[in-house]
Amino acid sequence: MDIFVGSLSFKLKESELREAFEKFGEVSSAKIIIDKITRQSKGFGFVEMPDEEQAKLAISELNGVEMYGRPLVVNESQKKERTPGDQPRTNSGGGDRSSSFGRNKPAGGGYSGGGYSGGGNSGGGYGGGNSGYGGKPKSDYGRGGRDGDYKKGGGSKRGDSRDRDDW
Repeated sequence: MDIFVGSLSFKLKESELREAFEKFGEVSSAKIIIDKITRQSKGFGFVEMPDEEQAKLAISELNGVEMYGRPLVVNESQKKERTPGDQPRTNSGGGDRSSSFGRNKPAGGGYSGGGYSGGGNSGGGYGGGNSGYGGKPKSDYGRGGRDGDYKKGGGSKRGDSRDRDDW
């Protein structure tokens, strides 16, 4: 029988969990669930006992008993039933970025149209359009004018918001 053990102290070791249940009979396994990222206990675990009578006795005797100052929660483990809509999570990252990233952008926009800054003469970059961040052609850099002087770090009087409307 699988037994859920909750409200475990983070100091508790698997060997101590096993010992607590071995007082009531044979223990096949004792496992404390560990967080993959932090490598710390998640505060619960599972104990497997082959004899159902011994397992039920352990559940009734250990439920509510304090270990390291915390009262244990001990129950029969409930198997989660999979329903048709219950799909395991998949990693949605990676893959072909050009298919979904920048889908509603003008031609040449996003990552796929010449890189981050519209490399070369092909145009692209973040802002789409001809080239670069704000869609201004490379040949216009340094010419100044109403939109500000790129060479001097100027910029639009309206905070470049017009250039980012394409995003």
